[in-house]
Parts: sequence; C-alpha cells; structure tokens
Amino acid sequence: MSAASALAALHAERIKLSTIRSPLWSALAAAVLSIGVAALQGATAYGAAGLSPQRAAMGVAVFGVPILMVLAAMTVTGEYRTGMIRATFAAVPNRPLVLAAKAVVMAVCSAVFTAVLVVAAVAVARLAADPLVGAGLSLAGSAVWRVVAALALFAAVAAVLGVGVGALMRHAAGAVAVLLMWPLVVEPIVGNLPSIGPEIGPYLPFANAFLFADVQWLFPTYVMLWGPFGSLVYFTTIVVVIFIAATVVIVKRDA
Repeated sequence: MSAASALAALHAERIKLSTIRSPLWSALAAAVLSIGVAALQGATAYGAAGLSPQRAAMGVAVFGVPILMVLAAMTVTGEYRTGMIRATFAAVPNRPLVLAAKAVVMAVCSAVFTAVLVVAAVAVARLAADPLVGAGLSLAGSAVWRVVAALALFAAVAAVLGVGVGALMRHAAGAVAVLLMWPLVVEPIVGNLPSIGPEIGPYLPFANAFLFADVQWLFPTYVMLWGPFGSLVYFTTIVVVIFIAATVVIVKRDA
C-alpha cells in the first residue's frame, strides 16, 4: 500500500462525506440535543458548588457522540444500500484501506465537531445559569479544555466503532439500533442490575468511556480496576477488536 493510494482513499471518502445531506442533518440533530441539554443544565443548576464543565457537556457525550457514531455507520451502510460499495471496491481493491479511510475521515470529523459542540455547550450553559453558578464555565479555565479534549478523543474512537459496526451489520436499521441501544439502554440496564451490576459494570465499554470523559450518565459508581486512562485504553481495545472483525468480514464477504 503506497502513501499515494492511502491519500487518494482518504480524499475520496472526504468528498463522499461532503456531498451527501445526512452529515448535515446528523450534525444539526447532535447540536440541537447537545446545546439544548446544556441550556437546561444551566437554567436549572443551583448550589454553592456551581455547574461543572462535565455537566454542561453531558448532552454532547450522551446524545451528540452517539449520533455521530450513527453517521459513521451510515457512511458504510449507505453504500451497501445503494450498491455504490461495488464501485468503491472496484476503484480501490484494497478493502481494508477503504474501511480504514472511512474510519480516519469520520474520526477526525467527529473529534473536531465534538470539540466545537463542547465549547458551544459550555458557553450556552454559562449564559443560562446564574452568574455564581456558572462561574466555573469560563473558557479561560483549563477544566473546560480538559473536557473538550476528553470528549473529542471519545468521539474519535466512537466514530471508528460506528464504521466497524456499519461494516459488520451492512444495514442501517441494525447498525442504528446497536449503536443507540448499546450505550443508552443496554449498558445502563445491565450496569444497574442489583445482583450482577457491580461485577459487570467495570467491564462495560461505554461505562469506561464515560468514566474517562468524567461525565455522569445512568451508571452507578463502580469499583474500577483502572483509572481514567485505563478506561480509555479498555474502550479503545474493544473498538479495535470490533474494527478488526469488520475488516476481516468485508474481505471475505462479497460486496
């Protein structure tokens, strides 16, 4: 695989992403939900502790990133639905390169867009909150930028997961169901089961991702075997395994 072919594959995937409407609508949905939650957080926050950047950006982590995961999956499922995947594989016979190019383009786009969303969410939450409650949401503070970096990294890894699931499922409905139900329904239910939740909870991938991002969702507090960085490594490892499985599948299956 030459550098020229890799760059050509990346360029092709970038053009595809910029010439269809679904990224625009997905970005709009992610922005509305993320900023809407931030406005509610700011308007309803109270107490001497104030509103933290993590709480202000909760909508980005819980709703924005999953929507971007779905968009990442649709870059694969959309081509299978229309049959364009055959033309893609004819133009670039190296199928792992095609999948890797989709993952890289979506990871970069998701990370950048998520960073912008976090900054916007923090700014909106500060405007909606009482001045004393929102005092910790200054963009000049390092705490805000730590959240920006953490969620951007989470979004990048999650986008790779979306591409992998899309390649495995091939159908948009199945991929969307998996990518939304997994972090928003299945893991919170399993993690809160009284008998097995404390034992299984530390090994739930998205529970680890939210721990790394320091964003509270519907998970109880688990006794973790590792710290925040270990949680990121664990989540990334799960994503890499799924992506490798997807790569093997697209090589073996007909387009």
